[in-house]
Amino acid sequence: MDLEDDHNHFCIYCGEPLEPGQNFCSQCGREVYREFKVEVIRKLSKYELKIDEIEQEYDSKQKKAFELLERSFDPTHMSYSKFSAAIKKSNQLFKSQLEVTREMLKVDDDDNRIVERELENKIKILETFIDKIEDLINELVIHLSSNKKDNEDIDNLFHDMDDLIDSVKNY
Repeated sequence: MDLEDDHNHFCIYCGEPLEPGQNFCSQCGREVYREFKVEVIRKLSKYELKIDEIEQEYDSKQKKAFELLERSFDPTHMSYSKFSAAIKKSNQLFKSQLEVTREMLKVDDDDNRIVERELENKIKILETFIDKIEDLINELVIHLSSNKKDNEDIDNLFHDMDDLIDSVKNY
């Protein structure tokens, strides 16, 4: 339907069938109602692309962490449960922080310094989750390649992840 034919095919006043391009109803004489579509173009926040990239990177790393976990441990092994729980806990908190950040984007007009500062803080928090999931991946790779029995590095990593999660919850 082109702009000339952008109207109802029946008169909204009397129901008379209308021909394309007809400006007045042949039955009641009223002007043909035309729908005009208005496209609203929303200005993208300068943070929007960055947040999308962070989400994609985190999702990719989380998927990789689960794949490595599957290769590293039997599901009945205690370390499997600990790693799996840490990844899931991290994912839940990451997603909730991401949702809050996306809500903040809705009020970002590039003029409010407080909103911008809070968005930058949220982006740093989201990037910290990526760093920690990367640490977890590295630990899984080391475990997979060396099959070492020393759990001190793993325990330190879990402690770091718990600290991150607690600090975000307190924030």
